[in-house]
Formats: sequence, C-alpha cells, structure tokens
Amino acid sequence: MRLKLIAVAFGLLLFSMQTFAQEKTVTGKVTAAEDQMPIPGVTVSLKGGTKVTQTNIDGTYSISVPENATLIFTFIGMKTVEKTVGTSNTINVGLLNDATGLDEVVVVGYGTQKKESLTGAITSVNVEKVFGNRPIADVGRGLQGAVPGLSVVVPSGEVGSDPIIRIRGQVGSIQGNSSPLILVDNVEIPSIQFINPNDIENITILKDAASSAIYGAKAAFGVILITTKKGAKVDGSKFVYSNNFVVQSPFKPIDIAGIDGLEYSVDAHENMRQVGPAGGFWRVDRTSLEKIREWETKYGGVVGNNDPVVYGRDWFWDGTQKFGYRIYDPVEAMVKDNALSQIHNIGLNGKSGNTSYNLSVGYLGQEGMMKPAKHDDYKRITPALSITTKVTENLTLRGGARYAGATKRNPTSLNTLGFGADPWLYLYRWSRLFPIDVKEQDADLIDPAFSARMSNDQIRDEKFLNMTLGGTLNLTKAWDVVADYAYTTENNLITSSVPYVQARTHWYGVEPLRDENGQVYVDENGNVTDSGGMPAYRFPLTDHVLKENTYFNQASSTSVRNTLNALTNYRLDLKKHQFKFILGTNIVAFEASNQFSNRTNLINAENPQFDFSPGIQESGGGSSWNSQAGFFGRINYAFDDKYLLEGTLRRDGTSIFTEKLRWRTYPGASAGWVISKENFMESIEPIVSFAKLRASWGFIGDQ
Repeated sequence: MRLKLIAVAFGLLLFSMQTFAQEKTVTGKVTAAEDQMPIPGVTVSLKGGTKVTQTNIDGTYSISVPENATLIFTFIGMKTVEKTVGTSNTINVGLLNDATGLDEVVVVGYGTQKKESLTGAITSVNVEKVFGNRPIADVGRGLQGAVPGLSVVVPSGEVGSDPIIRIRGQVGSIQGNSSPLILVDNVEIPSIQFINPNDIENITILKDAASSAIYGAKAAFGVILITTKKGAKVDGSKFVYSNNFVVQSPFKPIDIAGIDGLEYSVDAHENMRQVGPAGGFWRVDRTSLEKIREWETKYGGVVGNNDPVVYGRDWFWDGTQKFGYRIYDPVEAMVKDNALSQIHNIGLNGKSGNTSYNLSVGYLGQEGMMKPAKHDDYKRITPALSITTKVTENLTLRGGARYAGATKRNPTSLNTLGFGADPWLYLYRWSRLFPIDVKEQDADLIDPAFSARMSNDQIRDEKFLNMTLGGTLNLTKAWDVVADYAYTTENNLITSSVPYVQARTHWYGVEPLRDENGQVYVDENGNVTDSGGMPAYRFPLTDHVLKENTYFNQASSTSVRNTLNALTNYRLDLKKHQFKFILGTNIVAFEASNQFSNRTNLINAENPQFDFSPGIQESGGGSSWNSQAGFFGRINYAFDDKYLLEGTLRRDGTSIFTEKLRWRTYPGASAGWVISKENFMESIEPIVSFAKLRASWGFIGDQ
C-alpha cells in the first residue's frame, strides 16, 4: 500500500511539473522509413496529455508541448513511435510497416475474424494505442483523428454534449438520421457518453454495406462495435486506480475583429454605395472610425474591460443614432481560462477458478468555459460489473450490469422570442462596439455576459441502466450456440426556468441623463460640467424578460429496450479449404414515453418550482412502441488463406412501416485476394510484406 501511495504522489508530482513546464512549438515531418515518402494523417499526440494533431498532406506537423514531453506517432498499419522532445524544436520520424497485427482477431458482426482474412471495409481500433493515458471525456472525442473515414465533430464544444459521428461522411434525408448504429456488446445504446472509455477492450468500425448488412435495417450509415472488458484470463486479482487532472484553456487566441473589422465594414458599405453610416444598432462611419482610433490611443490600457461605460467618452448620440468609440473585449468577458476537469477510474479485474470478473467505477467532472454563468459543468459516474463463469466443460454463463448517471448544468437562454439563441451566439454576432460585461452608472446593461449571469440553470439529468444475461454452449469443438438477453432503460429529466429580468438596453433609443437639477452636461471625456459641454444621454431601463414570459418547465422521458440475440457458429476445416457458418436471430422491442409541464409567471427566481409559478399551466406528452425482428446468416470461405469469400443475408421485419413495407432482405458479398502470398511476390517481400485486393457489395436499410 505504501508503494502505491508513493506511486500516486510521484504521478501527481509529474502532473504538476508538466502543468507548469514552459511550452514550446515542435515541428517536423513524418515519412515512411522504406521510401521516405511523406505520410499524411499521422496522429501526433502528447503522451499523458490531451493535445493532439495530425500531419498534413506533405507529412508535416506542428504542436505546442512542454519541454519534458513525449510525443506519440501513430498510424494504422505502421508501428507506433515515441519521441522525447527535450531541447529539440524539430522532430522528424520514419515509420515502419507493422505486419504483426495481421493475426489479430477482429470483432465483426456477431463474431470474430482474423485481421488478414477480412474482406469488407472494417477498421479495428487499437484502444491501448489510441486512448492510452489520454484524459478523454468520452469515446467519441477519443476517436477524433484516429480512424480513417470516421468523422467526429463536437458541434457546440460544450461539456457533456454528444459528438456528431459520421462514417465516410454519409448524409441521410433532410429529416432523417445519419448517425451510425452504435452497439456495446451487440446491444444498441442511445448515447456514446454512457460508456466509460476505460471499460473498453476493443472497437471495430464497419464502413461498407457488405460488412454492415448483417445488422440490416439499422445499419444504413455504418456500425460501431464496442466490446467491453470481461475479466482476466489467469487466476489472480488486479486493482487499478488512475486519475487525471486537466486544466483547459483555448488552444489558440480567440480573435474577434476590432478596429480592422469596423474599417472593413465602412469600406464595404461605401463600395456598395449605401447611404448613411454602416452598422446596425451601433453605427460607424469615417468620422467615428477616427474617434475610435483616438480612443484607443488615449484610453487603451487605461480604461479596464469592466470599467463603466461613460457617455461622451465611450459613445455619442447624434439625435437619431448611436456611434461607439470604445472597443470592448467579449472574449475576456465570456470565456473562462483554466477550466478544471478531473477523471477518476477504479478497476478490479481478476479470475478465480472458472470465474472471471471485471468491476469498474469511473467518474468525470468537467467545468465548461462560460465565465459569467452561475454553473456550466458536467458530471458523470459510470459503474460497471461483468462476470463470466464456466459451469461445465461445455457451458459458460455470463452476466453484467452497467449504469451511467450524468448531470449537466448550463444557463437557460433568456431569449423568449422562440429562436432559442444562447449567450454564445451574441459573443460574436455583434461588433465590438457593443458594450459587454460593463455597467452604466451602477446599472446593469443587457449583454451576453449579463444574460448568462442572470439566467437560471438548465439542469439535464440522465440515468442509463443496462443488464445482460447470456451463455455459450459448446456442442463440439467446432460448433457452439450463443444466446444473450439485455434489458436497457433510460430516464431523462430536464428542468429549466426563466426569471423576470430588468436592465438597461443599448439596442434601440436612448434617454436624456438627468439628476435633481435637470439635464446633465458632459465634456468629450465624459466628465460632468457645471456649465457648457454637451447634453448627456443614457440607455433606457427595459424588461429583458417580460413578466408574462417567465416560466418554470420540466420535461421527462423514459424508455425500455429488450434485446435478444441468439446464434450458432460452425467451423469446418478441410486443410486448405476453411469454412465458417453463422446463423442467428436478433429481436428488439422498444417502448418510450415522454411528458412536459410548463407554468408561467415565475415569482421566485431563487427557488424556481411549480408552486411559485401561479400563471398559465400547459402540459403534454406522448408514447411510442416499436419492434424489430431479424434473421441472419453468414458464410466465410478461405482457400489456402489466399482467396477469400464472404456472403451475408439478413431478413428484417420492423413495426415502424406498414405491412407492405415491413419485411425486407439485406444481402452482402465480399471477396479478397491476398496477393502477397503468391509466388510471384516473393522477390519484393522485404518491401511489401502484406498486400490484399478486395471488393464488396451490399444492400442495407434505414428504418
């Protein structure tokens, strides 16, 4: 135990050293060691860190890392290389072909195959190499840039948001879904967020119709197969604890156009021969542009980002429209630097006699980067248990349970006009003449920072439970029967509220600035004068959210999915002729319901609930049910491990369609020729160690 504590302390020391080490930019080129040709798409990652990049079309890369860092260079089909940065600013790498993985067993649809025998477009992800010790939030983010043909995009960048995953860039109908079918141990999951990356043993991507056809009516956009850890293969137990503490910052400065952008607007406005000044709510012309430059010279670095806005010094009203002189910094106001995230994983993996087990608990805590928000975070806990026991020589039973509980908090949009804009939109929608995160005479102004600060939390609670029970019966050494049942339930609750908010608005008109003596006059620096000067104005007080538009809202959804997979495998080995047969069924029943309740006129913003919303009440909901029954078979044939054939057939019925369209057949076929095993290739074996030609065809559906 003492040694483990020392190891943990040493790990934290290394983390601290890495956090505060001075960073520098490392560049280089990655080539093939055999012919020095550049290799595009090589993943270059920081060992033990989150930074990652890829080589471009000419094999070059650039990455900013600490001086004591180690870079990992990975590319499918090549041996992984690690390089210590040290004092060097340039690191060139030559990668060698890796043919050792050809005997690797790859998980495919309802079975496994040797990697060299694959004939479809299938990619197996080496989880240890791709994920490694990277502190990734979810599987999707871990796969970014790691698999050719797999696109992973995080659309909003918000913590807890589901990444958009596309295989080979496939796009469905306008209202349809283009996401691939994601299966964990052959059971569909609603979100890839519910799987702890630390629990994964391997991942396989089925890209073409031939390899995906065995999944039928749900496989139109490819399939992602995730297999979880099941336990140790030798007697003994292994306890593992790991953690990562990550401080997140924007990887490059967020540059929003300032004076240069305003000048561009004026140029474009004049080129289009428009009348009057440019701009919308805040105007700019040649005269005010010069005033803006004068302001920067006189007050830049003197007036702070949060100093109040002052009439005469910072803006001017000509009687019909506003002109701004001061440039504000929306990034400083909105984006949090050094957001903390932490990942903890506890695992117990072992085997005792004929029973193997894997117990794990993962915790993820992430802070978002919205600086003024009351809360912007995401928390998730993912315990999992898997047990496999060999009852007799021929019978193996297995069971497992997996739970995911996640909570995301972020500001509810104060926009009650129906188009749902959040504070991030107005970070970059308006020019930097728009005041942000400042006050006028101790009064708040309506701006993105104010909206985020005054918003109540939107809280999204998600609970996911999956329980499985199954077994394998070995009738002979070459013939087995496999059956698995899975019960999956998901419960989601979203709570949101919008309070009454009042502040000064600078979008439209203005009003005279008055005190007990009447109209206030100021000089060009905004100082109040006893006599003379110009009449001062201020922004009017308005309702940011009308009282009748305040509300408290709850929306919940519940779903239950029952999945039965049953199949039989038979292997026939006739020396040079090898056959594999599979025949099975996949039956899924899905039931879901949802409801919402909304009540207006929220009178207690500090404690939002229905009892404190005595206004109009609305409610609604719905329910749905669907089922799918599939029957499938596959034949694999290999002659002398050189000539490969595969045929797949699935017959699917789905309750979603009418009786006429309910049943469809989905065939798939593929062939491969391992040309490197031919005699005429022996002379170039040192250069080409493995080469295979393949072709595939398939027909799949989209229910």
